[in-house]
Amino acid sequence: MATTPVHAIATGVLQELDLVRESLAAEYEIIEELGRGGMAMVYRAKDRQLEREVAVKVLPFSLAFDTEFVERFQREARTAAQLEHPNIISIYRVGRSGRVIYFVMKFLRGGSLSSVLGARKKLTPPEIRRLLSEAGGALGYAAQRGIVHRDIKPDNIMFDEFGQSVLTDFGIAKAASGQKLTGTGMSIGTPHYMSPEQARAQAIDGRSDIYSLGVVAYQCLTGAVPYDGEDSFSIGYKHITEPIPVPSLVTADERRIFEVIKRMLMKDPFDRFQSCEELVASFRGQPIAAPGAVRSSVATFVGSAAAVAGSAQARGDGAGLPPIVSQPTAPLDSPLVNRRLTPLERRDMPRRVADRSMAMRPSTSSWAWLWVLLAVLGGAGGALYYYKARGFAPGTGDPPTDSAPAADST
Repeated sequence: MATTPVHAIATGVLQELDLVRESLAAEYEIIEELGRGGMAMVYRAKDRQLEREVAVKVLPFSLAFDTEFVERFQREARTAAQLEHPNIISIYRVGRSGRVIYFVMKFLRGGSLSSVLGARKKLTPPEIRRLLSEAGGALGYAAQRGIVHRDIKPDNIMFDEFGQSVLTDFGIAKAASGQKLTGTGMSIGTPHYMSPEQARAQAIDGRSDIYSLGVVAYQCLTGAVPYDGEDSFSIGYKHITEPIPVPSLVTADERRIFEVIKRMLMKDPFDRFQSCEELVASFRGQPIAAPGAVRSSVATFVGSAAAVAGSAQARGDGAGLPPIVSQPTAPLDSPLVNRRLTPLERRDMPRRVADRSMAMRPSTSSWAWLWVLLAVLGGAGGALYYYKARGFAPGTGDPPTDSAPAADST
């Protein structure tokens, strides 16, 4: 009987699962696959020695021959392991066993923000403030240590069993003093959530993450991302050139949170909140959902069938609205939302206006980022085609040798 493409894919997945199980059998019992994407496969497992559930993230075998992808994968684990924060994923171990390059992390039982939005479409303003407070706290902590995440999106915001949000996937995070994996003039990230400077492949800092978190907040408020298009090229162009779409807002609280989101989404980083601490302070005194409220509102479909970092998502029906901690409401013209410029900022304004005008002026060089973006997308597609065409799969050879030990505890 002829083998169909679907049957061939299913067979390949089972072979990969068997190989992972065999390679890690001495220390981990692989229970099931939670999800997979272009950069990783994620499994639910049991640590045999500690008798606890963990998540094991494995580099796809077709990428284990590429030293750059291996470095990016291992750097994700190293970066997250350096950040000890309740809202950042905990990494337990990094290792290699035969062909299997992996790291072990906390198993998150609460699903992803993407799952929540898939069930409910929107969040209430108090829930958005809770999300911004927790995710913003994590990003602020990372920024203080020179780490920029660069890929903030609903898939990378997970929930633990207590409903607390947890940032995951530091695969393209970059330390200010560290070596970057992308070449000069190359942008990397998820187009719908990229900051304008990220889409331009310019130097970025923590304010870029604030922009991306603002896109997430906009999506939570309206049910859609602010900029969409047929391809990454058009989406990136809109992030750079188009004004922020103004949604239809019903309540005063929706308008209030939108003022915060607008400032997060300013094109010029200097016009945004300059730190996550300033962002969180901007809605102090306003209604904020109780801890765990966002996840608990859909607890009926996450529960034990929780997802973990990566593409794994629990799906199902949502429950009722979560409880809200009532607090006095701040006016729309909160000084931290629409604050006045300091004398030093006013004195510096002519230079900033001139810089912005030069940046937006049409010229041959100003279109360079567009061609760079196209080149990145074309290169990614070409790489995938190359690996598939060469037939790299489990059992075809060994990945490049690393000087690191077979497994290191973090």
